[in-house]
Amino acid sequence: MAYIGLSIVYDFALDDDGKKGFEDISAYCSKYTSSLPIILLLGFFTSTSMQRWFSLVHSMPGTTRVIASFVMSIKEGQPEGYQIVEQYSRWIVLGWALTFRLICKPLKRVFPTLVSLENAGLLLPHERLQLESEIASNHPIVVVQWNLALLKRCNRQGMFMDFSDYQRNQDNLMTFKKSCGDTIKFAAKNIPFALIQAVTITVYSYGLASLMARQLTDEHTPTSFTIRYFPVLNAFQYFLYYLWLQFGRLAAYPFSDDENDIDIKRLLQAHVDDAVRWQSLYSSPGLTEQIVSHSLHNSSHEWMNLACPKAQRGLISEPLANGNNQESALM
Repeated sequence: MAYIGLSIVYDFALDDDGKKGFEDISAYCSKYTSSLPIILLLGFFTSTSMQRWFSLVHSMPGTTRVIASFVMSIKEGQPEGYQIVEQYSRWIVLGWALTFRLICKPLKRVFPTLVSLENAGLLLPHERLQLESEIASNHPIVVVQWNLALLKRCNRQGMFMDFSDYQRNQDNLMTFKKSCGDTIKFAAKNIPFALIQAVTITVYSYGLASLMARQLTDEHTPTSFTIRYFPVLNAFQYFLYYLWLQFGRLAAYPFSDDENDIDIKRLLQAHVDDAVRWQSLYSSPGLTEQIVSHSLHNSSHEWMNLACPKAQRGLISEPLANGNNQESALM
């Protein structure tokens, strides 16, 4: 609308001297927009943001492996087995929450203090007192140390199924600790604000200059009317640069409130739900074992029909007698 308004001013509100000045400004803006290193700046900014985004996403810690490995390595029927599994799982989720609470503002608003974590059930009063004596950046490390002490106690009491389970769980826990540390490190090394500001100013300057940048021709030709009142190319180029800029800014900090950012609150809920499911595998294994046993005694071959041509589907229901039949079925 601003572009069309300027064209109306040129055609109907300016005299000859005013039109001459308008044409000079238009020529200057056209030269300015063509000389801006906008593609270079946007390319460098976006590539830097994407490299940082991929490094950050790759380093994000997960809870499934470390919890599942521990649950599957504890002997059944232990006196404190369920309490230990629950404690270990809660501390893993707590360590995850404390990590992203340091770098994610939406999660920080959900849990602004350690008391809020205590009210949510992720933290006990005596644990909160110990964490309050530490600096915030050390909170995930302290929680990992609690789990290391719990592993040591389980090993001392002979609760692991195999002697190698202690070392394997310790390795998984240290991998989890490293992922938490890497996530905090990558998130702390922000892209310089001066670079983001420079790219933003360049794109907006290009947009403002594009309002005046035009090739003014004879006003009686159809080309002149199209250029003045239908700035398709100018608008397309500006919005392309603007979307490029927004994409780079999104990748620069993926933990804000934007709908396209990583939803850390939803991820936390998913980790909690997953931890509860793994606990139930230890505390109530009967239902899962019944399903496995029932499926073994009532197995179905029909799903394999999806991988065979219609003419060969009859082979699935019959035992494969020899290697030739096996090769033909796989074909």
